[in-house]
Amino acid sequence: MAAIKNIALGVLYGLWDSIRGMTLVLHIDNEVARQNAELETMRQLRRMDRDQYKQTQRSPSPVPSSAAAMIREELDKRAEANSDERTLEKIFKKKPVEKQEPQAEKKIAKKLLKCCLLNGGFTWLSIVLFENVLLPTLKFCLTIFYGAQSDTLPFVWSWLHPILSLIFGMMWVLPIFMLSKIVSSLWFADIANAAYRVRKGRPQLIPGISKLVADFLFSMVVQMLFLVQSMLVNLVPVKYVGSSLCFLHLCLLYSLYSFEYKWFNMGWELHRRLTYIEKNWPYFFGFGIPLTVLTNMSSSVIVSSCIFSIFFPLFILSGNEAKPIVDTTEISLRLFSPVVFISNLCFGGNPWSKTNRLLAQQRKQLEQQRREELLLKQKKQQYMLHQQRGHEARREHSTSRSRTPQPGQPHYRYAQPPAFDAARVRDSSASSTHSSNAATPTSYRPPPFFGAAGMHSNVPLVPIPVPGAPRTPIVVREESGPDDWNL
Repeated sequence: MAAIKNIALGVLYGLWDSIRGMTLVLHIDNEVARQNAELETMRQLRRMDRDQYKQTQRSPSPVPSSAAAMIREELDKRAEANSDERTLEKIFKKKPVEKQEPQAEKKIAKKLLKCCLLNGGFTWLSIVLFENVLLPTLKFCLTIFYGAQSDTLPFVWSWLHPILSLIFGMMWVLPIFMLSKIVSSLWFADIANAAYRVRKGRPQLIPGISKLVADFLFSMVVQMLFLVQSMLVNLVPVKYVGSSLCFLHLCLLYSLYSFEYKWFNMGWELHRRLTYIEKNWPYFFGFGIPLTVLTNMSSSVIVSSCIFSIFFPLFILSGNEAKPIVDTTEISLRLFSPVVFISNLCFGGNPWSKTNRLLAQQRKQLEQQRREELLLKQKKQQYMLHQQRGHEARREHSTSRSRTPQPGQPHYRYAQPPAFDAARVRDSSASSTHSSNAATPTSYRPPPFFGAAGMHSNVPLVPIPVPGAPRTPIVVREESGPDDWNL
């Protein structure tokens, strides 16, 4: 139920956008004029800045400032306005004409009017006049000449009517129709570009002239084949099924016509445009309903083409103004796939030809090589990542071992220098001394003896003089007490 609701909303939004966007023709010229005025203002500002910069580079002008004259003129105007008297010169003096803002030139509206006059005024009106005025008048004249009860009149009219219709179609309708199509296509492009600049800015075309021409030609072939496909599905013998499928095809085709100028200016290629329509078909189906209904009002192909050329510029503006509703359904209608396949065959894309099979084989080999290179690159990256993780793990393990306190040792917050083991040093020194003096045990000298005044005695040590060395005279200084002070 939710899927049906989303599809219905997509169709309704598309129908509403196709009608609402036509109002852009009422104010698009004003917006174009406003943008042009802003650009001209920016040019003038840049020109003034450039002139001012050049003046700063020159010597100062000797002409005095006109500020005093401007103030004097303003004071005179105030005095004249507040004066209780007036003269004949002031009465008959012409007031200065205020400059009015230039109105925007209706370029887009004029082109739309020209499209209507060319397609509706010449082509369609000429067909209507020929079928409804000229032929009945000619038949009435033949009736008067032969008589209403004559047996010759039906015979003459049976071969005169198709001959006149063929001559009129070949000599007048077909040239005018082809000329109007060419001129209208140019006007359609101008209208679409102007509308795109108003909303999006500068167009971003497909890069490359050859790619641009190829996309244009391929698009024309696809559209022609899709139109033929819509006529073929109309021949389905099931009641209402063939006409419904044909109506769906025409709605999507007219939506493609309306949005193609916008997407072409955005730089979208044909496959992207077709895929976008197939994925969001509810919106584009609703968008193409009004133009499909208008063109189906007449059974004549020429008249339907004239109606299409009259109303199509309005739908170009609607397509440029619209914002399509996406993700309304997960079902994609692959209606363009058959014509794209046939177009590929027409442009040399036969998959069963020898050249294309060789190209497909080479393409598969290149894809296999790229896949193998990508797999090898991934394995190499995984190996490097594994090696790096191993180095980091070993480094963290060694760091944790150095930081982890051994049993029996105090735990410190920061790393401490290695502790001095006196017993180990003594044992190592004793072992080295024993090994070096094992052969001469009598060479051991005990440490010097300092008498009773040992290391643990409180008696101060007195140095013993060497025998035979000169002695320093001892001078005894007596301290004077308070009795010897001279008060």
